[in-house]
Amino acid sequence: MEFQMIEQSAFDEMKTLVTTLRERAERFRELFSPPQPRRWLTAEEVCKALRITKRALQYYRSEGIIPSTSLGNKILYKESDIARILQNNLIAPSK
Repeated sequence: MEFQMIEQSAFDEMKTLVTTLRERAERFRELFSPPQPRRWLTAEEVCKALRITKRALQYYRSEGIIPSTSLGNKILYKESDIARILQNNLIAPSK
């Protein structure tokens, strides 16, 4: 095995480059990873997450504020829909 000597500044530059490449690869993986399967929430889970009553959730559903789907007698909510609604109704802090 043959050893090569390099200056400390060149070594530090290589370490920085490797770190940058690792960070970019991680971001690339996050952006282009396959979509996660849809997660469905029950009314109880939505109420707990939003800190609302079942009656309030029923009102939001009947007014079309929160979309839902019905499977038999069970009503389910897409987690991504709840997250989107919260994001779209985010209120910026006042100055």
